[in-house]
Amino acid sequence: MVTKSFVLLGDDAPARPGTGLTGQESATGRYEFRVWPHDVPQAAALLQKSWPLVGAERRTDLYLLTQNSPSRLVKLRAGNRLEVKRRGQDLGPLQHWTNHAYPLFPLPLRALRALAQTLGLTGLAPDAGRSPGHLVARLGNTSPAILPMGVSKSRLLFRKGSSRAEICRVTVSGWSRLTLALEDPDPDSARATIDALRLGHMPNRSYGDVLCRRRLAAAQAPLSSHLVN
Repeated sequence: MVTKSFVLLGDDAPARPGTGLTGQESATGRYEFRVWPHDVPQAAALLQKSWPLVGAERRTDLYLLTQNSPSRLVKLRAGNRLEVKRRGQDLGPLQHWTNHAYPLFPLPLRALRALAQTLGLTGLAPDAGRSPGHLVARLGNTSPAILPMGVSKSRLLFRKGSSRAEICRVTVSGWSRLTLALEDPDPDSARATIDALRLGHMPNRSYGDVLCRRRLAAAQAPLSSHLVN
């Protein structure tokens, strides 16, 4: 279930089926900088004091994690809208990402083939594209190395000039962490904002970077740590 207010159309607009060669909706790239502080940084107060609040959102995304997720990140937004983010050429501390939203389910076969390639698979059964549930079930049966991970997000969205920033509380299987992020198509503007918010001393880690660590930990967990009936 998703509850939203002040929703940003640029972040949640529905895809147009058939757009592009694979039925994906194309998007321009943007530079991103995301930090995961242990304590609430001063930047959170600066954003709430000086930046216009343009949105608030709570939702749970289902990430389909592979060893390549730090560079190709696949998720089901709110559990039902398939999206892929691809990491391009970094610029200093900035990561460059391009987002592609697939058409709504059921997926066209061309889109399903593109998804299989992104996930590092030779193919997916046609019925995997019928619904999000069919997709996750098929992956569970044929590709156990792909780990579905539900990520709950409660976030505030701010915008100033070409920059968009967020303060977000992320929860994954009982683990919770605050994350602050900046997105901007202009790298010079992004760097200036990072300096203004005093975040430059912190490492830039994407969702793919952070969630893949949890994927690896889950894969290495001993079987004895799970209850067996």
